Amino acid sequence: MIFGELFDLVNKEKRKKERVKEAKKVALGMGVIAVAGVGLGMLFAPKSGKETREDIKKKAVETVEAIKDTVGKKAETIKDSVIHVAHKANDVVKDIHGKAEGVKKDIKDSLNEAVK
Repeated sequence: MIFGELFDLVNKEKRKKERVKEAKKVALGMGVIAVAGVGLGMLFAPKSGKETREDIKKKAVETVEAIKDTVGKKAETIKDSVIHVAHKANDVVKDIHGKAEGVKKDIKDSLNEAVK
């Protein structure tokens, strides 16, 4: 029963990590599409080449910064989740250890009674 709970907890965290991984892929794809869209829009805008290149550079830097912020936040969430799972696993191990000690005591008591 306890191992099943631990197994379920680990599987839940794996699924969560997979969802975060997929979200990162989507965010990256959206970022690439946004940069491409902005770049194409600027290329067709009636501005000089120098102004257009400066605009493209500015938008690219802004997009990269936004993606970095998003990835940083997601990494922090994952870190918090891992810490949470580690604490839960530690609690389960302590619980199992406590129950094992109780079983050992019961066995010793039973043996002592049987010997008497």
